[in-house]
Amino acid sequence: MKENIVIIDGSSLLYRAFYAIPHLTDAQGHPTNAVYGFLNMLLKLYGELDPQYVAVAFDKSKHTFRNDLFDGYKATRKPTPDDLRPQFALIREVLACLGICVLEQEGYEGDDIIGTLARRTAADGYAVAVVTGDRDALQLVTDDVTVYLTKKGITNMLAVTPAVMEAEYGYTPAQVIDMKALMGDTADNIPGVPGVGEKTALKLISQFGSVHGVYEHLDEVKGKKQQEKLADNKDKAVLSKDLATIRCDVPLDYTMDMFQPQPRQEDVAQLFRSLGFRNLLERFAAFDRFSHLADAAAPAAAVQVMDAPGAASLKGKTVAVAARYDGSQPIPAVTALAMAVDDGAFVVPESDYDAYLAVLTEAAAVVTDDGKDLTKVVSRVAPGRLPLKDIILAAYLLDPTRTSYGLTYISETFDVSLDEGTEDDGQKLACDAAFALQVWPKAAAELDKASLTQLYDTIEEPLIHTLAVMEMNGFTVDTDRLMTMKSELSRQADALEEAIYDDAGETFNINSPKQLGVILFEKLQLPVIKKTKTGYSTDSSVLDALRDKHPMIDKILHFRALKKLISTYLDGLEPLIVPETGRIYTHFNQMVTSTGRLSSSDPNLQNIPIRTEQGRKIRSLFVPGEGYDYIVSGDYSQIELRLLAHLSQDPTMIDGFKKGQDIHRRTASEVFGIPLDEVTPEERSHAKAVNFGIIYGISDFGLARNISISRQKAKEYIDSYFARYNTVHDYMNGLIASAKESGMAVTMFGRRRALPEINSKNFTRRSFAERTAMNTPIQGSAADIIKLAMNAVQDELEKRHLKSQLLVQVHDELVLEVPAGEKDEVEQLLKDTMEHIVDLSVPLVVDIHSGVNWEEAK
Repeated sequence: MKENIVIIDGSSLLYRAFYAIPHLTDAQGHPTNAVYGFLNMLLKLYGELDPQYVAVAFDKSKHTFRNDLFDGYKATRKPTPDDLRPQFALIREVLACLGICVLEQEGYEGDDIIGTLARRTAADGYAVAVVTGDRDALQLVTDDVTVYLTKKGITNMLAVTPAVMEAEYGYTPAQVIDMKALMGDTADNIPGVPGVGEKTALKLISQFGSVHGVYEHLDEVKGKKQQEKLADNKDKAVLSKDLATIRCDVPLDYTMDMFQPQPRQEDVAQLFRSLGFRNLLERFAAFDRFSHLADAAAPAAAVQVMDAPGAASLKGKTVAVAARYDGSQPIPAVTALAMAVDDGAFVVPESDYDAYLAVLTEAAAVVTDDGKDLTKVVSRVAPGRLPLKDIILAAYLLDPTRTSYGLTYISETFDVSLDEGTEDDGQKLACDAAFALQVWPKAAAELDKASLTQLYDTIEEPLIHTLAVMEMNGFTVDTDRLMTMKSELSRQADALEEAIYDDAGETFNINSPKQLGVILFEKLQLPVIKKTKTGYSTDSSVLDALRDKHPMIDKILHFRALKKLISTYLDGLEPLIVPETGRIYTHFNQMVTSTGRLSSSDPNLQNIPIRTEQGRKIRSLFVPGEGYDYIVSGDYSQIELRLLAHLSQDPTMIDGFKKGQDIHRRTASEVFGIPLDEVTPEERSHAKAVNFGIIYGISDFGLARNISISRQKAKEYIDSYFARYNTVHDYMNGLIASAKESGMAVTMFGRRRALPEINSKNFTRRSFAERTAMNTPIQGSAADIIKLAMNAVQDELEKRHLKSQLLVQVHDELVLEVPAGEKDEVEQLLKDTMEHIVDLSVPLVVDIHSGVNWEEAK
């Protein structure tokens, strides 16, 4: 069997990876997505082709012999994207550390190096695989040279052999350059023959065999115009063929030993860890040719799994816990349990689950990767709170911008090997517990280094208990009312459907954008606002723009809104109600948003619409449970604007809040230069949009769109705002300047959000980072305050042994269910706690409402 060599088109693969992999950066904010994708492709090649030899070819410089042949060669190519440019140097550094040979030659392109090496190694008896996204390389295909052409992204490849060439493309490898000679190549600005496309070129080459054959038999070409076109552009065709021909005679000086990887172990380990590529390091180490990287990839010793000690022996110790749960509500059942202490890890026998869980309340610290579910199961067997050290929560606080925090990521972040042990599930769980025990000291050190320890200790760790209690409490749903409402809304939707059919003069699928587009823009001849790749756009923005063009539009919007309420909330809520309790048990997500705000899921109670009457009615389905009489809510009034006043120390804004003025009327008075008592509702509405828009770094374009005014008028509003609230303007600019220097935004309580693109050369990304720099300290501080308030309210309910219980937190609102005898006390408790949870330069104001359902308590 022949030895094989893989020759990689480095530039092509790096470009492909850049566009295939979402934006990714290292800890310093440098882009790494193209390099990450390139290495994943390299691993795929090792897994599928198992090469003995590997070489990567790059272009040495932009000017080659082809530019001497034709000044316009590649002249129309777009500049390399800013975030890709530095990754060319980085991939060279990575490949050097891996000991993979990089070839480049002055005056030649990477394609020429690939062609030369492919021809020479094939002639020497090697099986050659060329990996590229460039179809020009198909001219290199022979029985000994297979071209692996990347198709979609970087993972889907087509292995092109001579037989595949004929079946897939209809021409031979030798005819690739003849095709290019006739049809040209816009990517490389190869001219070809004007007016000859791929189909015509293929037809001519199929008939006459080559460009030479075409011109030898020019009088046999069908069509006088076609003959003239070819005759007039013969020089271009000949030039184009020369430009498209890959040179296979580049003076390369090499030995095959150069193409056998010789990784530099320590350099690889250090570089991959700095890039956040530890998982790739471990994957490389799995291949024989990189096996000596294993020590760098997995430095930790195997976990010592021992017999379970007595539960009582865990008192006063730091105990790590790993568990599996069945997902039942309101308290999940434990299906597997393991723990670890300094002496070793152990699997807890099923019969002893309760004893070991109960003793955790007396441990010095409980390390886990799921503090909330652990809190729930422990609450069933023992009173008291757990001294939790949650490694996932720590990772989230250190980088809240990630979408997931799996154990592999934790391993990479804190440089602790994740030992999966044997195939035995219990043993694996014991290894997970031991892993968590090793991670926590490093996580705690990183929290301390980032000044996040106080945030963890005073807000986030106590919140685990609060959220666990809220999730166990659940929220009662009036199922009878739900079914009645579902029936009524369905009847309304059916009536609207019939009315829409009457307006259209025919029946059609209203939910089909294609069919609706035909009705609106072809049959009714309404103006086309915008199109998509598949046809007319009928999204909400388009329909809003058409409201005054036809009475059907309002009906369609109303129909869509009703259908969404029915499918998302009425149909969606029904299966989530637990029959035994009549309650739904939403999940509060503590580690999802990058701002620090909570989110909820299954169901998402924060997305229940409240701007329409039907939407608000959904809230009426949520009622006090058995033994409770009222729903009580406490809602912060304009907390983000109050925080803006406090953080900016703007005297005008502070004065307005201290006087208890309507801040939107005050802003309208200041910005529009009119007395406070003469502000109209429309002016107040515009001022409100400006107030909240400023927090989110809104542009004149965005404000103009939001309140339907001209862009010039919107600019005048913003300029006038900053002229009157000039301290706010200075504060916002200061936030951006600080972020540019530190690379992050920070809240009042030390919560951090990295902004790696704050200094990006890409305008769109930099602008988004600047808006985030302005918004995060305000929105994040508001999130911290509501969390502090939740914890304090829960503490007070427990301290006073009240029956009332927290149910949900939605944005700036806390919702409780309360028995009649505790109503006055809880309302006062809620107001006092929320309004005095922090001291600001302006008063925090909380609106208290109550009712027999959630809608009434608003």
